[in-house]
Amino acid sequence: MKTTILTLLLAFGLAGFSYSQELENAGKIIEVYGQEWYDQRRSDNPDLLILMDKYVDHGFFVRSVSEGKYEQEQEPIEFIPLTSKTESYITVEQFIQEVESPNFNPLKYRYFSTNEAQVYKLKGVNKIIYIIPQEAILSK
Repeated sequence: MKTTILTLLLAFGLAGFSYSQELENAGKIIEVYGQEWYDQRRSDNPDLLILMDKYVDHGFFVRSVSEGKYEQEQEPIEFIPLTSKTESYITVEQFIQEVESPNFNPLKYRYFSTNEAQVYKLKGVNKIIYIIPQEAILSK
């Protein structure tokens, strides 16, 4: 009997520990994907939520580069695709304004980390979007 109670307490205690740990950027995930989607992922794919949480802080960067850098390698992008279902794209100027906002949320854009680093040159400015690989994000 004591063993059964101890086992149940440990099981609930460990389960409670893993679910009570809140993600730092849960609000930003919910802002883009909704509460229902978030709750479903908490039960069926919590690793995705952990990756998304870390991606917000450690995976998406806009960096300044020297003039002409990356222009030979790829066509600069003029519009930034959005995750939103109501709008499809925003301009580079609008994007730069959002990046400079204290509430910037990279999950709003249709970019996400893969196994390889990604670089996108922005048209008309000496800036790139740099997305680090998933493995590097998870090591943070």
